[in-house]
Amino acid sequence: MITFEDFEPGRSFGSVPVTLDDRLWSNWTRLYPGDSACAPEMPEGMTAVLVMKAYMELVAPRPPGNVHASQSFEVTRLPRLGETVTTTVTCTGKELRNGRRWIDLATESRDAEGQHLFNGRMRMIWAA
Repeated sequence: MITFEDFEPGRSFGSVPVTLDDRLWSNWTRLYPGDSACAPEMPEGMTAVLVMKAYMELVAPRPPGNVHASQSFEVTRLPRLGETVTTTVTCTGKELRNGRRWIDLATESRDAEGQHLFNGRMRMIWAA
């Protein structure tokens, strides 16, 4: 299990590719039918899906009880249906404040040619 002590600023947890395939697209548009008009570009809201899929795979196993405190994105370009997006997750900071273990993570997502798509920031309270 990954604990607070395992996080070090600058530590990369690696990269994982996620393909914006028909299954992922249909699951999204079933929830948000209006976003089907964005095709062939991915709707901006799906950035969180791709990033969280990478986070869930790379930062594991996690202790139960973590709190996802905030998340933001800066988009350069949105991928198109069928593209593979590779996301890297890196620890950018950690602090113990008022008895809580705060973790800061940065994500960087690129297309198959290595071109920048979007960056993300996540702030979490880590349970252990």
